[in-house]
Parts: sequence; C-alpha cells; structure tokens
Amino acid sequence: MKRIAALLTGILIVTKCMLFAQDTFKNPVLTGMNPDPSICRVGDDFYLVTSTFEYYPGLPIYHSKDLVNWKLIGHALATPQSNPLKGAKASWGGQYAPTLRYHDGMFYIIGTNYGGEGSQGISYVSAKDPAGPWSDPIWIGEWYVDPSLDFIDGNVYYLSPDNAGNFLLGTIDLKTGKFIEPLRKVASGLGGSSPEGPHFYKVDDYYYIMSAEGGTGYEHREVIQRSKSPWGPYEPSPINPVLSNMSLPEHPFHAIGHADLVQLKDGSWWAVCLGIRPQNGKFQHLGRETFLAPITWDNNGWPKVGTDGIVREEFSRPNLPLHVWKKDLVRDDFDGSALNLYWYFLRNPYEKDWSLTERPGYLRLKGSELNFSENDSPAFIGRKQTDFDITASAKVDFNPVANNEEAGLVVRADDKNHYDLVITHYHGKKVVMLRKYLQGQVAEVNYKEIPDGDVVLRITATASEYKFWVQKEGKKAQLVGTATTKDVSNEMIGGFTGVFIGMYASGNGKANTNPADFDWFDFE
Repeated sequence: MKRIAALLTGILIVTKCMLFAQDTFKNPVLTGMNPDPSICRVGDDFYLVTSTFEYYPGLPIYHSKDLVNWKLIGHALATPQSNPLKGAKASWGGQYAPTLRYHDGMFYIIGTNYGGEGSQGISYVSAKDPAGPWSDPIWIGEWYVDPSLDFIDGNVYYLSPDNAGNFLLGTIDLKTGKFIEPLRKVASGLGGSSPEGPHFYKVDDYYYIMSAEGGTGYEHREVIQRSKSPWGPYEPSPINPVLSNMSLPEHPFHAIGHADLVQLKDGSWWAVCLGIRPQNGKFQHLGRETFLAPITWDNNGWPKVGTDGIVREEFSRPNLPLHVWKKDLVRDDFDGSALNLYWYFLRNPYEKDWSLTERPGYLRLKGSELNFSENDSPAFIGRKQTDFDITASAKVDFNPVANNEEAGLVVRADDKNHYDLVITHYHGKKVVMLRKYLQGQVAEVNYKEIPDGDVVLRITATASEYKFWVQKEGKKAQLVGTATTKDVSNEMIGGFTGVFIGMYASGNGKANTNPADFDWFDFE
C-alpha cells in the first residue's frame, strides 16, 4: 500500500508540474537567427516573419496557434526575381526588417533589399496563403530601411525612417506601388541613436508610431508616440521606453527591441521583439532571436511591455489553447524531391551546384570554383544554429584528387569568419582538415589522415566551444580540433546575422573533379 501511495503521489506531483509548465512559457520563442519579427493575427491563427539578410530563400513565415509554439511553413521571397542577392555583403546586405500584415483576404510583406544586384530597395509581395506562393515584388523605388505597411481607415499607409532621424508617412496604391499621399515627415526619433523599425497602429482614437532606438546592440529599446491625426503632431509617451533590458547588465537577455504588436480575440495585447543571449561575457553567436511578452495599457492609453518594460525569461501563457507542433526529425535522409524548409543557401544558388536526384537518397554538392571569399554563392546549404548545445553530423562520400578540392561541414558566421571541417587531399593523402578562418585569413589548420570511403563528420557545441570530429562508421570518433564560439560572435566580427551550420564543397578557383554526396545530416 505504501508503494501504491508513493506512486500515486509521484503521479500527482508530475501531473501538477506538467500543468504548471503549460501555464507559462520561456523566452525566446524562436531560437537561432530570427531578428526583426513582425506579426499578424487572422482569426485563431498567428503568422510571423523575420529577416534573412544574405540567406536564401528569404523571409521565413512561421505559423502559431498559441503565440508560443511556432512552425516554419514557407518563405515569402523564394525566387531570384523577388530576392536578388548576388553581391550582397555578408551580415550587412540582403533582406532587412520586413513587416507582415493581413487585409481583405490577402497577406502582404514589405521590406528592403540592400546590396543584391538587381535590387531596387523597398518592395512588397502578397499571397492568399502565407505558406505561398507569393507574388512577384512591386518595387516602390525607395531605399529607406525598415518600412511598414498598415491598413487603417480604408487607407494603405506606408511608414519608414528617412535614415536621418525622422519618420515619413504616406499612402500608396497597392496595385502599382505609387504614392497617393506623398511621403512627408510626421515625427522624429525620441533621443536615442538610429531611430528605426517603426510600426503604425490605430487604437481607439489615437494613431501610434512605435519604433526602435539605440542601435541594435546593448542600448536597444522601443519607444512610442501618438497623435489624434495620422499626420501629427505626435506626443511621446511619458513612460517610455515601452520595453528595454538595457538597465539590467546581469540579465540573460540584451538588445531587446524592434517590436511589433498583436491583439488577441480576448482583447489582450502581446509584443514580439528581438533580443540576444550573450555568453561568456558580452559575446553572442546565435544571432538575434524572437521573444514574446504581454502588454499592459495604463489609464491614459500608453502601453508597457513585459514587467515594467522588461522582457523576462518566463511569462504566463496567452489565454489560448496550447498547440504544440510535431518536431522536425533529427535526421534528414534527403529522400524527398525538395529540401526541407529549414535549409538555406548563401545568396542566389546555382542549380548546377546541387541535386537531390542525381544520386537518389543523397544530397549531392558539386564544388564550383567559388568559395566564401567572393560575394557570390558557393555550393553551401546550411541551417540556423538554434541552441547552444547541439550536435550536427553528416555521412559524406567524397574523393578529392587535388589539394584545391574540399567538401564537408562548415560553421559559418560570415564570409570572413567560419570553421571548416572538410575532406581534402594533402601531400598525396586523403585527410580531413579543420581550418579556422577568422578576420579574413587562415588562423589555424589541423589535418588528420582518413581511410578511403565515406566517413561521418561531426560538430558538437556548447555555449563556449565547438569540437570537430571524424569517424568511420563502426569505429571510434577521432577529435580533429576545437574552436571558440567567441571568435564567431557578432561582437568580434560585426554584422547582423548568426551562426549557420551546413554542408559545403569547393574547388577554390577550379571546379571539383568529383561531387560530394551527403547520405544524411543529423541535427540535435
């Protein structure tokens, strides 16, 4: 009886813990590089988009039923015509800060493409289904960053910074992208550096402009101002900033800002925003992630996010039924006719460089003359590093015949900072090489001789260190070397992106003689 009572007590404790756990959620809600989130609600469904910079396809679309659990369902910019990226500078160029809105049965996304050959700056696309297909872009012909498109009072408002500390507002014709009411200055930033990321709302009788300030680093914050007319004058909130963690140096979350708001059916309001999780001091390598926090409005109609403006690690869940999506499988066997949605290319890929059909059940990469030294697209297919502690591994069949030929796995921060675990040819032998390429030059190289045939390459990571392994299946894995996460952090290299881990092949000036075939890729 005592055993039964103890068992029942244990079951009750576990059940209570599970119920309690379901009453709260932990931040961030989207891990890995997911900056500049923008959100909209359609009935019982929520959709969210984030920036992608030089990665392709561009602008991932996520779907949620409960605001906490999100599923990747597609990309808004999945053609070279809508997302020209050749020549886009690593970590600084490409697709910036989109805004997602829904109106009259259609979804719209507006954003700015900086640096891609063929880009005309700001454009917007539309779709009936957020999973796609999305329309060809309509180019507005402006180069301001962080534009917002909003449907209020029968008008289509366009709002953006003027890159000089002010905010410009106009109305546009959705069919043509031409301005009906021309752009005019309606407001300015509220004292912080780099006023950007504005969003436009109407709540009751007021028009609100919410925007980010302080850059996208440790002084980042969100402020708000309002007017009875969309054209101003605007008065700032007396309780600004709306949100910021900048006064809490010991907090695990920093650079909190660039937010967007959404209202639930029950009338409550929530904010999504970006933030970072520095490790080992002020060094973050996963990139800017997406966080969620509730909003309270005071009696004077001013909002505040989180706990007095602070985005905490844990909040009570929204008043919505819990909806957890099925997790992606650890292993991608490359058995399908298309890549899984979590895979990305670097800039616009060349079709000749990769295939899922030439050797069925394998991802084939054909290393071209390109490597990471050009603002182009070498044979690279990667995915976001979404946790500090991960293992990424792949079974590779590659037979190099010259020292210039290589293929394997890469930890990529940007073109000038990456760790390469590749099979190559060295002094007449087949080897696996670990090359640390930092600040635009080779910092260290290690070699380990390997036998003929396929091998498993593996990368394990903690918050501070990567370890690189090679293994013949059935044999003990051998450590090739280690590297720090600090050296690929944004604080060390600059830029706006986070680490991607993926598969790579290159002939470094001359195409590889043989393709590299990846039987599977594991990520856990």
